[in-house]
Amino acid sequence: MKISRRQIRKIIKEALLLEEPSDYAKDLKAGNITRAEYNQLVRDFENRNQSRGGYGTPGNPIQFTPSTRAPEPGPIWTGTPKELEKRVHGYLIDIGFYNESHNGWVNPMSKPIGPNAHPDGGYTSNIPKVIKAGIESGDIDWATWSEIEPTYRKIDRSID
Repeated sequence: MKISRRQIRKIIKEALLLEEPSDYAKDLKAGNITRAEYNQLVRDFENRNQSRGGYGTPGNPIQFTPSTRAPEPGPIWTGTPKELEKRVHGYLIDIGFYNESHNGWVNPMSKPIGPNAHPDGGYTSNIPKVIKAGIESGDIDWATWSEIEPTYRKIDRSID
């Protein structure tokens, strides 16, 4: 079946009309987008809705709470993206989050069991929380979350 440009435009327009700032907040909370991406998405949404009288208009402002997080430090990783991906996979295997698949890569379809298994292991949605906790505790001092996030997204997409 062939889709015309007009149909594609209509689909995109409908998808944009169904968006809400609460969707962006859910993505931010889940760790799927950064604070900067969230702020940009909300600004874009407000700009789209200025003429419609929706969210973000003077009569219906969106209330935000300021972030209490410290700004993220600059890049730390000095190797290649492939080396970083291998290091992240190794970390997730070492802490018992996933079982090893082959050649040091994680098997995202595995949930380790036993005394050395990570309590949140086996679920890709828990990776941001686990990685960020590792960064905060100092276990991961070789990269920042913004550097690791693309690897997380690759793991997450690998099970779709």
